[in-house]
Amino acid sequence: MASRYAPKPQQQPLILKIHSITMSGLNVSCFLTETRWNVTVLFANWNSMLEMSIHSFESSLYYNYSNPISCAVVEAMHLGPKKQRLVEMQFNRAQCGEEQPYVDDWVLERIRKDEIKGEMSFVVGMKLRVSYRTGILGWDYDLNPHCPKLDMQLVPSTGNGGIIFDHPKVCLVPL
Repeated sequence: MASRYAPKPQQQPLILKIHSITMSGLNVSCFLTETRWNVTVLFANWNSMLEMSIHSFESSLYYNYSNPISCAVVEAMHLGPKKQRLVEMQFNRAQCGEEQPYVDDWVLERIRKDEIKGEMSFVVGMKLRVSYRTGILGWDYDLNPHCPKLDMQLVPSTGNGGIIFDHPKVCLVPL
């Protein structure tokens, strides 16, 4: 009975879509400590039978895929069957607590060069603990979504930029 209702890899109930990313206060000379990034993500449960609980988690923002530059803490959430929630992930130094991601000098130099060009790329990384329930049956999963690269345009000489995607960027969420 439990296997009949359990989430299946080919039918993952959790859908993640990135709708926008904005950045303000970019200042490479301050080691990015004053920079803020906001990423708007839709968390959706498309399943018509399963309740979904996503535990509180820390997310990382990566510059060009492999260089963590900031973090965000996302509060726990519950999604009933066929429900969704739009979440604004706020990446900044306060979210990281006492342990900030270390940013190498060469990464700061590349960010400085990208700022001059007026464009940058970021990736959102997440490690989720998700509980699925229906009646008395339940399943817990550790999920590592794979989100696409987010290319963003900058306003020259302001340290600000952003993009709202016409078609949200879908993160793959393997079970």
